[in-house]
Amino acid sequence: MIARPDPRYPDPKILRNEVNSMCDSLMEILLESIPEDAIAGIYFKGSGHKEWESPLDYVPEISDVDIHLLFSDDQSVERYLGTTEQAIEIQKKLEKRYLEKVAEPYHFPRPQLMVLNLLLQEKDFVSSPKNTISVLFGGEYPVSDCSNHERIMRIDCNHLLEEEEFILRFPLHIIDKPSKYLWQSLRNLVWHISPIGARVLSIMGMAYEKAWSMNRTRIIAHLKEVGEQKLAQDYTQFYLDCWKYFLSRYRDTDVGRSAIIAGIKALLRGVERAKLGVKSCNHTF
Repeated sequence: MIARPDPRYPDPKILRNEVNSMCDSLMEILLESIPEDAIAGIYFKGSGHKEWESPLDYVPEISDVDIHLLFSDDQSVERYLGTTEQAIEIQKKLEKRYLEKVAEPYHFPRPQLMVLNLLLQEKDFVSSPKNTISVLFGGEYPVSDCSNHERIMRIDCNHLLEEEEFILRFPLHIIDKPSKYLWQSLRNLVWHISPIGARVLSIMGMAYEKAWSMNRTRIIAHLKEVGEQKLAQDYTQFYLDCWKYFLSRYRDTDVGRSAIIAGIKALLRGVERAKLGVKSCNHTF
């Protein structure tokens, strides 16, 4: 294993139950707040959904609980989620519902609600593989056509290259975030770090279905196999430090800073690998 079991870590069953309770709570509140005929589907995906083999695969309150909402028509997005008052009411009900289901939670899973109608309008949007998505309500998830492997590789490469601008801006973002404000910077960083492993494996030639279906434990093992030991090390360190930060209840800001440095190093390597471009595209798995 990449990270050996540690008595400091909670029973994964506790975390899994709380994640599922958050999913159920959000689905219920959405269905209570929006007419059913306006909702085409509600879906659960991401690291909270995948198999957990080591602490790397899910970090409480750092990892997202990804929920995608698909409206029956695009106009419903503004109709039902278009005002701050509507959004606050749903958020308030979600908090209450989750705490009704889990009276004394070990953690408060961090939901991320994405409106699929808006994602589908993006030119380079590529859905996760079908086997990584659960239907909570409604019809099947509209999975992307990923038969054009070169297109997928190009999209993943471009996404990594775009991170260079974020890296250049980040020092001035983090410089004035001491103490409790450090969490804000780590939160802003997480969604940049999470897809690095899958994107690098993709641009090195791994099939989309495989690269984007694996949990981080397996992704890191594959990164080592293809010679990306330093990326694997920094990627691992980021999530283990995030665990330590959570376990300290966000009091150990030194380990929070360590996580950020490891994450930026991993992101830099992702950008470097993307710059190699087509040189690695013929790598086979």
